[in-house]
Amino acid sequence: MKNWNSIFIFLFLLNLNMFGQNCVSGHVRIEDPKKWEQLVHLSQIELEETTNTYRTTTIASTPLTEEGFFAFDQDLFTSKERIYKIQLNPISAEEKNKLSNKIKNFQLFILSKKDTIYFSKGETMFGEYTTSNSADLEWQKLKKFEAKYENLTDDFDPKQYLIETKGYVKDSLQILLVKLIGIKKLDDQNLLEKDAKANPEYYLSFLKELKSSELDPSTYAYLENKLNFITREIVNHKYKVSLWVNGIAFLVIVVLVLIAVKSWKKSKTSKVIPLSKQEKAIKNLIISGKSNKEIANELFISLSTVKTHITNIYSKLNISSRQDLLLKK
Repeated sequence: MKNWNSIFIFLFLLNLNMFGQNCVSGHVRIEDPKKWEQLVHLSQIELEETTNTYRTTTIASTPLTEEGFFAFDQDLFTSKERIYKIQLNPISAEEKNKLSNKIKNFQLFILSKKDTIYFSKGETMFGEYTTSNSADLEWQKLKKFEAKYENLTDDFDPKQYLIETKGYVKDSLQILLVKLIGIKKLDDQNLLEKDAKANPEYYLSFLKELKSSELDPSTYAYLENKLNFITREIVNHKYKVSLWVNGIAFLVIVVLVLIAVKSWKKSKTSKVIPLSKQEKAIKNLIISGKSNKEIANELFISLSTVKTHITNIYSKLNISSRQDLLLKK
């Protein structure tokens, strides 16, 4: 009896040790096993920087047990968080065409080698799962939030989706990778550009945060490229607006200057002081060709008085010489 207890304890500890080496494990529900391969495939999802598309790279495959159990060792995963996919394929191309639109035969998740994820047998092929990865837990929340937008109808309101999703992505999600997934969802709905133009400071700050993180730059290259394009558009728009504003300001200044000059001339003209009787007489004598001495003798005034009157005449008529007076007559 003592020996049996020792063997049981040994097997139990061995089982714990083996389970501890598995990052991903669980059960698959298959209604018709003959139509499916008995292999679960593990792939890593990567974003192609140049084409802005996802690339799937298969990194391992493992056979299913009779009970539908599978497991993947932690050595297959990296210390950094990545997006992975497990998938079960139909046994033939013919079956693939029949089953692809009826059964979801894959599951996406976020994981690193320090985490674990376990799939329980449920109603679907890859049922509910539990995970220790906090990023994936947040991603699950995002998936539930977006479930109501999966089947879009004519009543779909992009503006409302933008408001709700933006608020969720910004305020609720604290993990960069999941934020990035949420922003990619905005991009898929053709709403990212609109939101980035309305909130450039947020997105530039978020991009700075991404660059200072340990995330692979290829995962956010599409966002960086889009923000560069949008930033250039904003700068060009501001430059054009600046040109228009400066042009309008220049025209306003020109108009104001013209109005001021016209007003000044008008006010100067309206302030002309009429000549006195004696000044008119002297003016007429100057026009007739009389000299200052002849004007003094004719009007019986001194020469200095004549000069004073002539100075006043010039001032009132805004002239400076006899020639100007002759031209002004």
